[in-house]
Amino acid sequence: HMERHLLTFLREAGFADTTLYSNHHSPAAIASDMASAARAGRAIALIGYSQGGFQVIKTARLLKRDGIGINQTVSVPAGGSGRLYPAQWGVNARRIPGNVQRHLNYFSAVDRMGTDPVHEHNLAHAEASHTYIENIVYPAAAGVTHIETVRCYPPERVLPAVRAQFLERLLQELQPLTTPA
Repeated sequence: HMERHLLTFLREAGFADTTLYSNHHSPAAIASDMASAARAGRAIALIGYSQGGFQVIKTARLLKRDGIGINQTVSVPAGGSGRLYPAQWGVNARRIPGNVQRHLNYFSAVDRMGTDPVHEHNLAHAEASHTYIENIVYPAAAGVTHIETVRCYPPERVLPAVRAQFLERLLQELQPLTTPA
């Protein structure tokens, strides 16, 4: 449900070709789609919410293997009890491959579903010095739960911290990647 909110939000913001993949979708199939888009001269941005944050990193690794660069990746709480899901065993969603130019890593102090109890375990790290990493934490006082991290609708229910730090920032990050008509 929340992923569809984000999909609608991005499409309404002018990113009409935004695609939604399930966290059960094969990272290899996603990487194949992204590689085709990159070869066609398109900028690549991968955004993952919850289990999808793990999928973003898996997909990025597959694209790295194929020599495909990624302009932007975003993980919105990908950790916590999400690590208990068997499909994510052996995946470090905090280790960002070197083919990623920019990575935004979101997590919240009150989200046990997507945030690890030890603060340092939530911090993303780049494998390459040229990758820009930003770790963005919502403090406990912001009250950003797992569901709230990607709430886009109705606008009056979007928490101020999410609006400013995630939704507005996401649009700002994606804008330079658009191809002029």
